[in-house]
Amino acid sequence: RTPVEIDQLEALLTLRPPQRILDLPCGQGRHAIELARRGYDVTGADLSPYLLEVAEERRRARGVRVRWLSADMRRPIAGETFDVVLDLFTSLGYFADEADDRKVVRAAASMLVPGGRFVLEVINGERVMTRFQEQEWFTVGQASVVERRSLDRPARRMVVERTVTRPNEEDVSLHALRLYARRDVDELLRAAGFGRVDLYGDWSGEPVAPESLRVLAVATMPP
Repeated sequence: RTPVEIDQLEALLTLRPPQRILDLPCGQGRHAIELARRGYDVTGADLSPYLLEVAEERRRARGVRVRWLSADMRRPIAGETFDVVLDLFTSLGYFADEADDRKVVRAAASMLVPGGRFVLEVINGERVMTRFQEQEWFTVGQASVVERRSLDRPARRMVVERTVTRPNEEDVSLHALRLYARRDVDELLRAAGFGRVDLYGDWSGEPVAPESLRVLAVATMPP
């Protein structure tokens, strides 16, 4: 999946190595490592020591060069600038205070060179709210996953209780996610100072629509 996503990202942004790319938050590093394999100058930043350790193990296994940083994505990385900042796989919206989401976007904008681009991918809140499901069951490998959800429509906030059952093991987690529709994403990015915002419904560059699973935004700083 990851190589295909990076193929599409390169095509969508017309990327060429060795542009400087920040993956924020980088999680286990799957996008950062694939970009580094293709010759980009990649920095991955995350607040989780555990995820950074996993990312480093994966980087060593692939034999590529990535710089990992422990960082809070609400704050700019001092003295750093990038051609592209990535915020992928619905990493935005988990903070309790919506002001923190705005801080994330402003921090990304402040680290971009003139004409630099910020790529933000979130689940399509418009689709979630119009097709809301209180419960969903699916499998991931040998794991069975059940999600029970509640929705606060005025606050655009969904609470999810996730139960993951594996052989001889069960894990229950709870998280809340702020939902962003395409108009919300556009307003959020323009308020942070981006001059141009292009919205897509998937990595292939199809226009975003109410039924799109995701909103993929490419926001460009003024030259």
